[in-house]
Amino acid sequence: MTEIPTHAEPLAGGPQTTLEIEQLLDILAQVDPASPFHAKAAQLLDGHLAPGPKIPEATPPGPRKTLTIGMATYDDYDGVYFSVQAIRLYHPEITEQTEILVLDNHPEGPCAPDLKKLDGAVAGYRYIPVNTIRGTAVRDLIFRESNAEFVLCMDSHVLFAPGSLRRLLEYFGDHRETRDLLQGPVLSDGLKKLGTHFAAAWSSGMLGQWADDERGADPDSPPFEIPMQGLGVFACRRDAWLGFNPRMRGFGGEEGYIHEKFRQAGAKTLCLPFLRWMHRFSRPMGARYPLSWEDRVRNYLIAFDELGLDPSPVAEHFKEHLGAEPAQKMVDAARREIAGPFHFFDAIYCINLDQATGRWETVNQRFEKLGIAAKVRRFPAIETPYSHHIGCALSHRAIVADAKRQGLRNVLVFEDDVIFSPNAEAELRNSLDELKKQDWSILFLGGHRWGQTFEKAPGCQYLTMPRDLTCTHAVAYNHTIYDRILADVPGTPSAVALWLRKARGIDQYFCVFDGERLLTDPVIASQGSLLAQETRPFEVDAD
Repeated sequence: MTEIPTHAEPLAGGPQTTLEIEQLLDILAQVDPASPFHAKAAQLLDGHLAPGPKIPEATPPGPRKTLTIGMATYDDYDGVYFSVQAIRLYHPEITEQTEILVLDNHPEGPCAPDLKKLDGAVAGYRYIPVNTIRGTAVRDLIFRESNAEFVLCMDSHVLFAPGSLRRLLEYFGDHRETRDLLQGPVLSDGLKKLGTHFAAAWSSGMLGQWADDERGADPDSPPFEIPMQGLGVFACRRDAWLGFNPRMRGFGGEEGYIHEKFRQAGAKTLCLPFLRWMHRFSRPMGARYPLSWEDRVRNYLIAFDELGLDPSPVAEHFKEHLGAEPAQKMVDAARREIAGPFHFFDAIYCINLDQATGRWETVNQRFEKLGIAAKVRRFPAIETPYSHHIGCALSHRAIVADAKRQGLRNVLVFEDDVIFSPNAEAELRNSLDELKKQDWSILFLGGHRWGQTFEKAPGCQYLTMPRDLTCTHAVAYNHTIYDRILADVPGTPSAVALWLRKARGIDQYFCVFDGERLLTDPVIASQGSLLAQETRPFEVDAD
């Protein structure tokens, strides 16, 4: 069922130099994995097994520093280049104490190679590709990837006033235990002070209007508390960062939210008058990344829900700004998602091959019917034509690695042929009510049961303990199992091909967790090949 195909394909060269894949795997299985031959042969085989487009590799961390200066970018090479070089050219006194970390939020894009190339030219520069989440929440990874005690997060088109970064380092040196969020005045294009903070007022689809406090006029004035500020520049201790809600998607909704989050944790947002910066607001060629009102409305409502704030001002403002009918649709969709059972999961992924656009459109319609389309992150499946089992294992492993990297408590993964029961939301809610009381590692929403019936989990009516359950079209991973999966499942195509000779498939590997896995009862998700075993109808069509 999950065996590696027995056919072989030419790897390279002519008739006398060609090695079949299985033959090369036989050789690799007998060679010391630490040997140069194994490394070279595995690299060659990896390129053949997974021939898809490659994204640049992350730059390894260097020596630990005092401050990480981090920025996320989406096809903005010019902004990154001039911001990075301005830091090195006009703030050379901080070079030894800092690293510059660039998160490339479109590593498949045209700027990626040159962004990566900077790590060979700029001291302390680190390039990190991130394509599994796009938008506001990606900046969390700057703090998670930081190799320093303190972090300064900036937009990729910001310039700092002379001496401001040195003084920030001095401030951190004098306040090493601070838990506060630190910001500073923004300067206009004419080098005049534009504003020290945001006033908490709605305008043009955004919470926050530029305001100025005269205490920020003198760079040597002491810090003072502000209600909120734009997030073109902000800083704090790495371990004091409270994080964006991972359910946020796209852009908008973060201003005011993160400031209130710090306040609710007993910290403050301070304006440091010396931390002066400029921001490129004009974009004559337009933004390179997608912007949508749906994302913004949804993000605000998710933020207000997390903080326990009254969401009615969000709805009222967007009705005024966008019109009552379109805004109400956006608000209703977000409220349904937040109130629904799928909101339990920190993130939801769907694995889909790049060329399988029709399958994505179909499954996305199913997600829309469940009210979760805005939450589902499309994961570009790792394509391995020789054996799809290799790509399946690598894709699931990559999602688990991504969940760990982001600090997600749990993650739900669909494959793009998933179909749902007519009462999926109510049935999932019942199962999750019981799951919250369980110590769980893996939760299946469906699977091939091989004609078996399973015992109920202790004290449960809607959860069972499956044996020999296979298929991975709908599976949730708890954070407690991330490390074990990452240790057991290899991370390269050739290594997975060898691993599959014993494991046979990632679904069969999960059978070793029998007794640690749970299955919803009744099953909520199925796929076309399993319909014969289902005892009730599933919604095969999206309409």
